[in-house]
Amino acid sequence: MPLDSDQQFAVDFNLHEIPVGAGLPISLAVEAQLYGVSENDLTAYKSSIDEQNAATAREIALMPEAEPFLARFSEGQRVMFLGDSITTYRYSYAYVLRHLLEPRGVSVINRAYSGYCSTHGVELTYTKCIEAQPDHVFVKYGVNDCKRFGAPDAPLAVSQDEYASNIRMIVRGFQRYTKAHVTLLTPTQLVEPIVAADANIRSLRINWFNRDIKAYGDIIARIADEASEPVDWVDLRGCLGDPPDAAFFCPDGLHPNAEGEKRMLKELIRAVR
Repeated sequence: MPLDSDQQFAVDFNLHEIPVGAGLPISLAVEAQLYGVSENDLTAYKSSIDEQNAATAREIALMPEAEPFLARFSEGQRVMFLGDSITTYRYSYAYVLRHLLEPRGVSVINRAYSGYCSTHGVELTYTKCIEAQPDHVFVKYGVNDCKRFGAPDAPLAVSQDEYASNIRMIVRGFQRYTKAHVTLLTPTQLVEPIVAADANIRSLRINWFNRDIKAYGDIIARIADEASEPVDWVDLRGCLGDPPDAAFFCPDGLHPNAEGEKRMLKELIRAVR
């Protein structure tokens, strides 16, 4: 029986993996049970997403900039992604990039989890990620840091100063304890009118504003510029339109859809070569 829209959303954003971040493995049987679907239906649904990602990867590979970008990665290396729902999304730039890297003998580790902010990222970096000794690390936090709970003028969930401190700690950890090259990605903008009208978001009393996201992007640029060791950064704030185009987003106006994620990956490849 096909998955309904709520089940698809939960699978798409890997909600079962949030406990995995705490070191609790989730088997396919448990995952299916959590979502209320059969193992066969879950596997078939995941396979359909994987096929679409593989097709997107073939398209991306035709970009003139793709080969110089992919040449940065060598057989036997490990590439790691840290972030939130936008990176753990099954159609994300990280999942598509896996199709381009794994055939080259590169291992891909996705340590992004729905709902995570940069504060989670600091703990994850030092307790789970450094020990994997990655060679390349892509870090994308900020959208959850920018939440304002209860009222439009409420304090940010993570202040700008704390966000800057968190990102610096993440970068410092990988540079000090691994040989990884770090790439920072700015948070992506959102479609404010759609987000404000979304019933689920309204029920949680969450407010998001692109002015905050832009400010956090400025912090990313500053950290990359000031870093003592080379750090790349990618500005994703305008790649989905400025103002953001709803055609590149899921119905909630917050999460980029498959087409939006493809645009993000193209921007990443163009920026980091």
